[in-house]
Amino acid sequence: MDNAGHVIKSFLYSIFKDMIMFSRKMLILYNEPKLNEHYDKVLRHIRHSKRNKIRFGAYIMYDSDYAVDKLFTLMMKEKSKWDPHIVIVPDVSRGYTHAREQYLKTRKFLQDKYESRYIIDGWDLKHTFYDHLKKFDVVYYNSPYDAMAHPYHKIRYASRKNVLPFYITYGYEVSKNYTIDRYKGFEINCLWRCYTDTVYSYNDYVNDEVRKGRNVKLIGYSKMDNFSADESNVDKKRKTILITSHHTVTDKNLPMSNFLLYYELITELPVRFPDMDFIFRPHPLLFINLINEGLWTQNEVRNYLKLLAKKGVEYSDGGDYFELFNRADAIINDCGSFTVEWLYTGKPGCFVWNPNLKESMLTTLMNKAISEYKIAYNKEDIIDFVSEIANEKSQNSHKMKPWVKENIAINYPNVSEAVLRDLYVSIFEDGFLED
Repeated sequence: MDNAGHVIKSFLYSIFKDMIMFSRKMLILYNEPKLNEHYDKVLRHIRHSKRNKIRFGAYIMYDSDYAVDKLFTLMMKEKSKWDPHIVIVPDVSRGYTHAREQYLKTRKFLQDKYESRYIIDGWDLKHTFYDHLKKFDVVYYNSPYDAMAHPYHKIRYASRKNVLPFYITYGYEVSKNYTIDRYKGFEINCLWRCYTDTVYSYNDYVNDEVRKGRNVKLIGYSKMDNFSADESNVDKKRKTILITSHHTVTDKNLPMSNFLLYYELITELPVRFPDMDFIFRPHPLLFINLINEGLWTQNEVRNYLKLLAKKGVEYSDGGDYFELFNRADAIINDCGSFTVEWLYTGKPGCFVWNPNLKESMLTTLMNKAISEYKIAYNKEDIIDFVSEIANEKSQNSHKMKPWVKENIAINYPNVSEAVLRDLYVSIFEDGFLED
């Protein structure tokens, strides 16, 4: 196809996309009064039921995205008001092998945290998917991507049932285009409620969501509630650097990942700096994306992980990462949420800038967070940063900066209490079932 053909094809695609977006917007706005009426009926049903507890379900797909640990623990303690459970659901968008492995990993992660009576399977690991919505009054979704979920586990499905679906951001919004697309999508606009984290994000909802933030409340970032800065490592003899890598290895709209540029450097750092420790914590989708895109084979991934172990690099594979935040003295990072979350530690960070990344691709929040980092544009910049950390003669006690406290860590570390209070008051605003 010649250049003129490409231009015409791109132009037609742009028109088609705009038509789809406009149709979706009109459909959402047309259905908003019906959706509000539906949720009012659900609220009345809950208030006038004979149950003396709110039946809460958390639909969890990825362990690393689990953002309601403290909220769930608070519910378990308030037994007179809440009956909480967790439903494990699979990611059905990336093939059976990944779905099964991730499902089992997420289930083990949550079973290790809570008693088995709180855990419910949403899948039999074969062909059967379970619809548990009738068991709940309020349902939390940790994934706003219905394309990844089975029909029984989609937000749009729940929005037509006798439940109140809500979402708490599992990660800070970092991509401008993807954030706008998500805010214009059905999932976010079908929610009974969405709790967001910063003024920057709330303003994005007001500007870009079809419903203009009418189902959104600014309350803070609950995922960090359980993070508590540990100063016990201040005087340790060996310094530790956490290295992260995003999964966007081929994403032209969000080219953040530098893994294919620097994966060899990660194995070289322990040789260059034998008196330091290194931890590699990739995004949980990095390796599966490399395989699915045909860039690496499963065998190449296995060999790389073996090489990391041989070189003395610790590999962290999913789950809770707050212990890593406390153990590490600094971070080398090109991820999304980690860029903002690391600011809670008050420790130094190096953000590795992909040569194809532009500031205009990022949200206001992400650009402001990156400005708190040293920026690395090449291999030498990364090595210089490691040298700076290695040559620090004393490890200072790190504290959260005032700007972070005021603009990022809203309600920290009591966001979960605020969410719990808001849920209960919203459902029983007339005092029904109050102690």
